[in-house]
Amino acid sequence: MTYKMSEFTGIGQNHVAKLREAGIESSDDMLRLWADQPNRDSLATKTGIDIKQMAGFASMCRLARVNNVGPKYVEVLMAAGIDGPKSLFEFTPDSLVKRLGEVVSEKKLTTPVPTPVEIGTWFVGAKSEAVASA
Repeated sequence: MTYKMSEFTGIGQNHVAKLREAGIESSDDMLRLWADQPNRDSLATKTGIDIKQMAGFASMCRLARVNNVGPKYVEVLMAAGIDGPKSLFEFTPDSLVKRLGEVVSEKKLTTPVPTPVEIGTWFVGAKSEAVASA
């Protein structure tokens, strides 16, 4: 599923506008342009957005594609150091709920913490995506 860049709470409206000017309106646009590694620097220059921030935005888009994650849980996942579907395999649903709860408390995030059942569906989606991209 594709999402508008403005749906991601971790991307400010100023950056959304700069991305739009570079032809990036959706998560699919971001992933398509970010996949062209030789042009990443020029994309960062064109948008005026730091290359590390651009990499973070691409990670957010990858995470949002995982089954049932969407933009809703991307911020808390990124705060926990999870930057893509493969990172989910380092956790069980229960250990991930615990870790996300710790991150929300430590960093005083207002992002909701998903339930173990919701996280369980992510693992199915992440495994499917990892197999498809291999």
